[in-house]
Amino acid sequence: MSASNNKTFFEKTFVLRAYLPVFIWALIILALSISPGIQLPETGISTDKVGHLAAYGLLNWLVLRALKRTGMLSSKAIWTAIILVSAYGVLLEFVQWAFFPYRFFELWDMIANITGAVLSYFAFNLFTTKT
Repeated sequence: MSASNNKTFFEKTFVLRAYLPVFIWALIILALSISPGIQLPETGISTDKVGHLAAYGLLNWLVLRALKRTGMLSSKAIWTAIILVSAYGVLLEFVQWAFFPYRFFELWDMIANITGAVLSYFAFNLFTTKT
């Protein structure tokens, strides 16, 4: 019997459990992106853009958390996460434009998505680095 067969279910599913929140949140973002627009209350700042920033910031945070838990957090992995999360945000803007006539393609939404992904790295670093 090999060593890999002696792993417990907990050990075998460790990576899946680390990334499960990422996949769930990405699906929630997808569902929100393709559903009819939600009218947010008007305030001094654009609540829509804050929502984009927060959604993609949380997505990138979850990716970084999964990378850290699986021991794969590195500078290259961080940049890859930021790029992939940002690309997901850009892709969903194009999907909205191409397939959902009641949704709109907005450059500022893409900028908010990318900004959220980048800022989440700094927040993650601030809150998870031991001093």
